Amino acid sequence: MSREACPICDTQLPAPAIRAPDRLHGTPGAFAVAVCDTCGAGVTLPLVQAHELASFYPAQYSPYEAVRGSAAAAISTAIQFWQGLRTRQTPPMQAVAALDPGQGVDVGCGRGDLAAMFVKRGWRMVGVEPAPQACEVARKRGVDAREGVLATVELEPQAYDAALFRQSLEHTIDPVGDLRLVHPALAPDGIVAISVPNFGCWQSRRFGASWYHLDLPRHRTHFTAGALDRTLRSAGFDDVQVTTSTSVEGLWASLQYRVLGRCLFPSGLRLRVAVALCPLGLPIALGLNRSGGDLLHAVARKA
Repeated sequence: MSREACPICDTQLPAPAIRAPDRLHGTPGAFAVAVCDTCGAGVTLPLVQAHELASFYPAQYSPYEAVRGSAAAAISTAIQFWQGLRTRQTPPMQAVAALDPGQGVDVGCGRGDLAAMFVKRGWRMVGVEPAPQACEVARKRGVDAREGVLATVELEPQAYDAALFRQSLEHTIDPVGDLRLVHPALAPDGIVAISVPNFGCWQSRRFGASWYHLDLPRHRTHFTAGALDRTLRSAGFDDVQVTTSTSVEGLWASLQYRVLGRCLFPSGLRLRVAVALCPLGLPIALGLNRSGGDLLHAVARKA
């Protein structure tokens, strides 16, 4: 693997510190993470071109799947209700939920779970999503889903009150560039709300190559708090506020990876049942995460 430059600060990357396979979907190949000496971000190697990213996402990728079957639908409805309630009450979406309903753009909207939640609250939501099957599902839920990525989808200038990146910015090969593309689409007082895995948390250090949120090769950039702050400021945002929280599934999925080496429930009904049971262990995860959770959040304003 060649030593390439960090996409956040353009520093030459050192030799890889972590090597791991695709534990979730079994993508063939050898993958690694180099840790930037300047900003602390992790960068997935080998570096790839934008057109290569689609090969890392199988047809049964969970955020793309339409829910089929009465049992799966019932479980998914309950999960989405609980997740929606928790999302509105915690950073960074708490800041968006506090705004008067306006127009927002959800980048990497998947099948539209987050955007549809805001549609129900009176927002007009545009979704940007490269997967055509996910766009179809999102449109049926009232989301103006536009197929493509920020480099190929047209967004109206100064038209959006909020831009949402929930578990999507880590999937891009150029996070600073993507934020620079969304910047002119925001209204003068618009905000951006971002959630990504916290590469600086104790779980990342403890589990290493078995950390669930590493998700190689789909996660291309692995953010620490400092790296996320630097990314936003480099893209023209200010008033950056960074916080952490605890995911319901991260600790238990990492333990599964450590013990079994792979994910037993990558998609379908079994995945939904497993996710539905994870909140039962949330008090334990919260207790262990007192020094900082496994998710990283940021809210920033257009400068």
